[in-house]
Amino acid sequence: MWQLALRTLRYRKAGFIATFIAVFLGSGLVIACAGLMETGIRVAVPPQRLAAAPVVVSGQQAYLVPKEDPNDTKDMKTVALAERQWLDPAMADELASIDGVERVVAETIVAATVVRDGRPVQAGAQSLGHAWESAQLGPFSLVEGDEPTGNRDVVLDAATASLAGVGVGDQVDVVTRGETDSFRVTGVVSPAERDPQSLLFFADSAIGDLGQHGDQVSAFGLFLRPGVDAEAFQESLEDRFAGQPYLALIGDDRGLAEHPEAVGGRAQLIPLAAVFGGMAVFIAMFVVSSTLGLSIQQRLKEIASLRALGATPRQVRRMIVGEAFFVAIGAAVLGCLPGIVIGPLMFEIISEAGVISPVVEYHQGFLAYLIGPAVALLSALLAARITSSRAAKVNPVEAMAEASVQRKWVTFPRVLFAVFFFLIGIGLFIVTGAFMAGPVASATAGPAVMAWAIGLALISPGLTKVIGRVFAAPVRAAGGVVGYLANNNVRLRSVRMAAAVTPIMLAVGIALSNFYLSTTQEAAATRWFAEDLRADAVVSSSTGGLAPDVVEQVRSVPGVEAATRYVTSAGWIDKPYDGSHVSSPWPMQGVDGGSAAQITGITPVQGDLADLTGATAGLPVAQATDMGVGVGDKVTLRLGDREPAEVTVVALYEAKEGYETIMVSAGLLAEHTTTGLAQQILVKAAPGTSPEALMAAVGERMAAVPGAVVGDSSAIITFAKGTETQTWVNYLLVGLITGYTLISVANTLVMATASRKRELGVQRLIGTTPRQVMQMLALEASVVAAIGIVLGTVASVATLMPFSIVVLDRPLPSGPVWIFLAVVVGAFALTLAATLLPARKILAVPSAEAARAAD
Repeated sequence: MWQLALRTLRYRKAGFIATFIAVFLGSGLVIACAGLMETGIRVAVPPQRLAAAPVVVSGQQAYLVPKEDPNDTKDMKTVALAERQWLDPAMADELASIDGVERVVAETIVAATVVRDGRPVQAGAQSLGHAWESAQLGPFSLVEGDEPTGNRDVVLDAATASLAGVGVGDQVDVVTRGETDSFRVTGVVSPAERDPQSLLFFADSAIGDLGQHGDQVSAFGLFLRPGVDAEAFQESLEDRFAGQPYLALIGDDRGLAEHPEAVGGRAQLIPLAAVFGGMAVFIAMFVVSSTLGLSIQQRLKEIASLRALGATPRQVRRMIVGEAFFVAIGAAVLGCLPGIVIGPLMFEIISEAGVISPVVEYHQGFLAYLIGPAVALLSALLAARITSSRAAKVNPVEAMAEASVQRKWVTFPRVLFAVFFFLIGIGLFIVTGAFMAGPVASATAGPAVMAWAIGLALISPGLTKVIGRVFAAPVRAAGGVVGYLANNNVRLRSVRMAAAVTPIMLAVGIALSNFYLSTTQEAAATRWFAEDLRADAVVSSSTGGLAPDVVEQVRSVPGVEAATRYVTSAGWIDKPYDGSHVSSPWPMQGVDGGSAAQITGITPVQGDLADLTGATAGLPVAQATDMGVGVGDKVTLRLGDREPAEVTVVALYEAKEGYETIMVSAGLLAEHTTTGLAQQILVKAAPGTSPEALMAAVGERMAAVPGAVVGDSSAIITFAKGTETQTWVNYLLVGLITGYTLISVANTLVMATASRKRELGVQRLIGTTPRQVMQMLALEASVVAAIGIVLGTVASVATLMPFSIVVLDRPLPSGPVWIFLAVVVGAFALTLAATLLPARKILAVPSAEAARAAD
């Protein structure tokens, strides 16, 4: 049977093109996803500023949260911190006393930005100031000039100096602590080769006064004595740090001390790669199964002949699986080629969208190139084994009779599995609507759309016939006699047409559910996180933050009713124990109490937001009740930099489940952010002042503040921004998956049309014109596309409806209608093109020759 399988491939090459392409692209996508997962697991960030130090000590940029029992120190969840954790400078003496350490150099950073003509000058994504002592950690050497010694001396990197148009001896304006001061450029250092950024080095004696955290250390670089092994030293240091929130880093991990934000990307990248890879495997199996099923339907007479000649069902199965193996093995291996390109491309898209820091180095090792082909090959063989079951068991006489037009499709296993997957879909519908809350409700969406799609695919021949009858009247009205022929073909060839309907349904269902899932989640996050922020104008900073006195300048502008500093971060409630935010921290918003009532629009159930000053906080009433906390009680917050803060509860308010936020005084929250400054000021217009007039007046006053940008309420930084980023990533990734599916759809339709060469030849011999044939095929293709769109829409609605009810309190998802229209138009266009283009090639063959073609 293996030899027969090879011979079959030689004479039926066109029938296996779709299988080849599906496995080929599936292998490439799985390789890419394996690379993304490897990258997320390793999170390698080659060091730049700390490259000379063999060992780097930094704070642990993650917090261990008790899962259920606050006293259980073993059952803990590791969650990334929202802000940089700072280290005590006194720790340098302890590290220097360790055997094997030659010297310790502290890395101190502050937000510092060069400005020219009132505008920030940056050579890269960020601009940071450092003590000159830390230049040796790079190492950064002077290319001209001298080191800074005075409190108003600065050394710039060459790229920043060039952009600012300054050289050694010139004066340059630098923003630190949100204020502008003039510094003398004493020297220029070589620019960073990787991770471009603006580097400013200040005198060691001055750095403590230039930033909110200038007296704290971000990391320590340890230089070891000759002969000391860095890896062995790291292990001993980790034992020394056991139970303390410190890390000893070597190799590429040292870059994590420079870019602690890279740690948080791991939690998003790994599940994203897993879900995307699983979706690729599922679609590959689905498409291979569909194309092989169509191929087998077209060969029932051939298979019946083999059975009549004595071939056993097992031998037929081996032949079909053998055909799939020979096609899939080559396709799976060749899939390494697109995997080389797709992986880095996907990572670039994801990193640019903000899911993971772009400084993380992409890794796609040999393991990915083993996993991808293996998974793709196994998926194809499993699909072939499932598809071959009916063909192997068919009665030879029945197969000979139904080879031209297959009508029987109902089998007990097919019905059983259809019921099984529909029950899964119904169960996920109920679970989402009854037990899920907030963004986590999306966790059931992926499995739900797959369950509905599989269930519909299993009964698609019957659904194709039923829905085809619904479309029969408009088809007949549009095509007359040609429409009559198209309707007959749809009715009689429903089983074969279902093979074309299924991938269309899959593509439409996945596209609609994922696109509208993203837009709905974005709308919900924006609504519940930002709808209570009633700012008519927003002042933002592009230089690291706004000085505390800027808010007073804004309040003095005519037409301003209220203005507040606005700070965002994330953290936890330590005491009393709160188990509601184990996997992810609480979103925290900081505002000034005096303006909170006008800006937030929150009406407390108890207490008053005007008391939100100093060490105070406001809590959602549901969580406060669960913890037994009321107004006037003390709670301990664990803020974004890991520091604890005991605060007094001054207000309780209602919040949408799953989108709760802790309100904290802006001053307290800002102290525990990386920059130590407020990033925005929210402004409310006085009665009679339009938002446009307010923005103009505030903009005029802020013209003297370097880096200050005035915008409308859409500029407000909220936790919805992260959801918006995920939305665009979803668009791109789902677009890639949908494109993959559509390529397979096209191949399936091309194969289905090409197999009708004899039928179309006979039609032309009995008087049907080529134009009528094309019209008939166009109507058939339109019906196929319409059925696929209907079924795909049903699958997506069954997925989106419970999710939308949970997050938006309404059954209809949020999102532009053009997404649906684009999917519909794309499905019709592809179906028509994949049907009519091969049909034109068939019609170019003389009708008599086409009528003699083999089935």
